[in-house]
Amino acid sequence: MTASSKLAVFAIAFGIAYCVIYVICTEVNLPLLTYHPATGDIGFLYQPPGRGPAMYWYGWMLTSLLGAGALALIATVLPEAWVQRAITFATTFAVLYLIAYTVALAIYDRATIELDFLKDRSWSAIAALGAASLVTVLVPTQWTQRLWPGWMWVVPLGAAIVTTYYLTPYFTR
Repeated sequence: MTASSKLAVFAIAFGIAYCVIYVICTEVNLPLLTYHPATGDIGFLYQPPGRGPAMYWYGWMLTSLLGAGALALIATVLPEAWVQRAITFATTFAVLYLIAYTVALAIYDRATIELDFLKDRSWSAIAALGAASLVTVLVPTQWTQRLWPGWMWVVPLGAAIVTTYYLTPYFTR
């Protein structure tokens, strides 16, 4: 692999990993730092609000930056076929999780009986994990070689949609 192709692998892997890790950080609330603007304090990891609100955005961005940087560096060392398979898996998982959770919430909202288990994200994640694993194994190598850079936009778009959905209650109340 040449230096220019390693840079391309780093950029693609970083772009995909950053979006996915950011959504996970906002979903599970995994900040590396917590900023308390009322007191000017910066705390390590998650800290509950003290005298005033706590800002986790900086911590989510830092967590995503470090995680995506580490994954992208690993991707530059791995064989390209492995990276292509990993990106195929990650993209497929992200899209299928978004679809599975959206369908689960739509069914929950329209159900006439209690289906509380549909609100649990783990069922959607398990379904997406299984389907993405199956797709990754069954897709021929030639397809991943031709498709993987061109489909990089799918994951950031999905991450933006998911993040917008999560933040909707802050803008609609």
